[in-house]
Amino acid sequence: MCNSIIKDKTVSTRVTSDIDKRAKASLAKQGLTISEYMRLSLVKAANNEVQLVNFLDSPEALKVKKEAESGEVTNIGSLKDFKNWIDHLNAD
Repeated sequence: MCNSIIKDKTVSTRVTSDIDKRAKASLAKQGLTISEYMRLSLVKAANNEVQLVNFLDSPEALKVKKEAESGEVTNIGSLKDFKNWIDHLNAD
């Protein structure tokens, strides 16, 4: 890899153990560790080679925005009502 480059900065982040486990498994299939992947990602970012995804411009987000602006929303009430609504969505 980039062993000839002097590394003088450590960057860390926190994720859930589930994300860590799944990321390690996915990257291992490609022969990478999390550290190698992060190093490569940061090099790309430093070289302006990263294209950010604006999730607010996704088709789903634009649909929801249109529904909210036109009043096509459902008032679900309390937190308990919200849980029941989510449970209903997951059951479908």
